[in-house]
Amino acid sequence: MTFVDNQVALRCGYGIAETGLEVLTVYGSDAPSWLTTLSSQVVTDMEAGESREMLFLDANGRISYAAGIVWSQDIAWLFTTNAQALAQFLESMKFMSRVEVSVRADLTVWGFFSPSVAEEVLATFGPIWTDPWPGITPGGTAYSPRSEEHPGQDYPARLGVIPDADTAQVHTELRKRWENISWSLETEDGYSLSTPAFATEADWRALRIAAWRPYATDIDPRTLPHELDWLRTAVHLNKGCYCGQETVARIVNLGHPPRRAVFLHLDGSSSLLPPVDAELYSGSRKVGTVRASANHFEDGPIALGLIKRTAPSGELTVRWQEGEEEHSLAAATTAIVDPSGVSWLGQSRIDRKAFSGASPRAGSGSLTIGG
Repeated sequence: MTFVDNQVALRCGYGIAETGLEVLTVYGSDAPSWLTTLSSQVVTDMEAGESREMLFLDANGRISYAAGIVWSQDIAWLFTTNAQALAQFLESMKFMSRVEVSVRADLTVWGFFSPSVAEEVLATFGPIWTDPWPGITPGGTAYSPRSEEHPGQDYPARLGVIPDADTAQVHTELRKRWENISWSLETEDGYSLSTPAFATEADWRALRIAAWRPYATDIDPRTLPHELDWLRTAVHLNKGCYCGQETVARIVNLGHPPRRAVFLHLDGSSSLLPPVDAELYSGSRKVGTVRASANHFEDGPIALGLIKRTAPSGELTVRWQEGEEEHSLAAATTAIVDPSGVSWLGQSRIDRKAFSGASPRAGSGSLTIGG
């Protein structure tokens, strides 16, 4: 099947994929401090070419927007799922700040896995964003079970841009460079590649789902960053005040976000994939929804879901309706966010407090890692 070849080629660095992402730029003398004030991340100390991730939250700590950020020549490049909406939000927050925001509608965002010759080619059009997932970046913490190996540990994803007018030329250049390789190629795990791949957004989505990697398209109006284990890469718990910080800090201190992300291995007997918002049931009780789904080259149909924190682990049922037809699939679950609802930072605090006899207390200001 084509998606198998595409995903194997991508994973091995012999392809690029459409991502469905968009890009905007922010520049001006106040841009670093302004973006730091508005977001969950510190960007004032970033060096040229350095990549980070940020969230923009509402007053209740729910995710409004997410973006990867990389600096190039004093310009911040933001990779996001809806550049126009994020730009409108940023424009509304400019006030007297010396910043300019531009949506780059002339550029398409492509993804690839490093190492790849694509990095050198795409770098001629703009900076390359290096995905920090799933590392725990400075100021971050994790909500996944400590005892389990993270499936995203080998997820060397990169993003770059190609001007729409130059897409055909870039594809030709990439084919020329890849032609210098002796095809076909045998991968270490037994796959055979006959050609490089120009893959689809669905292929890219399958690989990031398998890595438990959240995108802003996975959120709903109630999503907190803790629920998707997004404090790994997108939240700096040591920074000063920003919108939603109090909720972020309180949940880290007390634990127990109301929902938790799960990885879903879907019944492959049907060719159907559940859409976003397909409902998840434990028996007759609705416990959550599907946030993204795709066909993976090894795991078959997979998905990310958000369920109630107290929902039982094990097998769930996915249900959705298309027109007048109802569909149902079995789904085996793997916990992404620990059902205990306590972060690694929270666990260390609880351990220390139990040892010292102190009682847990919520905090409403900025937090100090290990403090």
